[in-house]
Amino acid sequence: MHALKACMLVQLLELTNGLHKYGAFFFFFFLVCVYVNKHGNSGPHLDKKKVQQLPDHFGPGPVNVVLQQAVQACVDCAYQSKTVFGFLKSGHHGGEMITASFDGEKHAINLPSVNSASFVLRFLEKLCHSLQCDNLFSSQPFSPYVGCAHSPTEYDRNKPGNSA
Repeated sequence: MHALKACMLVQLLELTNGLHKYGAFFFFFFLVCVYVNKHGNSGPHLDKKKVQQLPDHFGPGPVNVVLQQAVQACVDCAYQSKTVFGFLKSGHHGGEMITASFDGEKHAINLPSVNSASFVLRFLEKLCHSLQCDNLFSSQPFSPYVGCAHSPTEYDRNKPGNSA
């Protein structure tokens, strides 16, 4: 899977796959987590200052909720939310809702229903390809060196108290 180059990647938290009882019914859900690279490439459609104000990660949480949070964050960080809306397909039912105001009106669109983390990963990969924001999100936490011109060795040498 070449999803590592995607804007957003989803981490499956296998140890937290859940089995919950609701009345007489049991259901499974998967938890995922998406980490934000605040110093990465935000692409031509997202405002870097707004991206830097996002939380460090979305989740861990149910796949439908994390997908909604990540997509809504892209809409909220966009220079023109209408542009991001244009990359989302309408006509889905049962998924979480994304909202934005543009053209003097409030707009809403439903995301598709999410039944697996792999679906979330594919959806976010396609959206981020459209947004041209590779490495904005990842399934792993980012090191302090990502997005910097300096190597980890230079970073350590330049820290206060370190002389080399």
